[in-house]
Amino acid sequence: MNDITPPAADALDCLRRLLRPASIAALGGFRPPEDPATSWFGRAVALPGEGFPVWNGEPMPPLLQIRVSELPEVPEALNGIALLVLFHDARAHPFNAPHGEGWAIREYASVDGLVPLDATVMLPGLKPFPVRWSRVEDDAPGWEDAWELLDLSAVNDCEPASDAFFMAFTRYACTKVGGFPKEIQHGVGIDDFVFQVGSEEKANWMWADNGIGYFFRDGQGRWSWSCQFY
Repeated sequence: MNDITPPAADALDCLRRLLRPASIAALGGFRPPEDPATSWFGRAVALPGEGFPVWNGEPMPPLLQIRVSELPEVPEALNGIALLVLFHDARAHPFNAPHGEGWAIREYASVDGLVPLDATVMLPGLKPFPVRWSRVEDDAPGWEDAWELLDLSAVNDCEPASDAFFMAFTRYACTKVGGFPKEIQHGVGIDDFVFQVGSEEKANWMWADNGIGYFFRDGQGRWSWSCQFY
């Protein structure tokens, strides 16, 4: 740290003040709850008679269900939402597709009256697990996304500071709600970011080559997504 220039040290100190809390998912390891309207990887609920969303004539199975009251850190974008479900095409990743075309998110303002969807309609090979959430306070942005928050020129010009940027901060690649998106190839974009779904080995789920899916909700309640992988 003694080799870090004062301007670079100031930039790193500023970054530390910009770290965000996040809710981190842990899959399984405990008895599944009796209430189906809780957080799940690979199972979901719906209104009676609602069924699955359909794409190309086939039902889209659930990938992630989030019970918002279970989150220790709730992004502002989820205010007024009690539960949401992410559905995904059973045949292919819908890269660059808009909402409703190969993927969809349903929002529910209340969990009252929600019933389990058919648990046999699953993504191929997926192993369902209930989810528990834990809070972290230190989620950091990646290199490109951090430039949206502050000028890192001094860090870029100082090799020890550049090393510290990548080694001294924590970036969570797992499924999480809130915090910052975990970059893989390039900047993801932090505006409207709500949650990410990681490649979860325990559930036998992977985005291409160990990738991450990122999900965004704008001020009008419109969802979008992107994906990066190795």
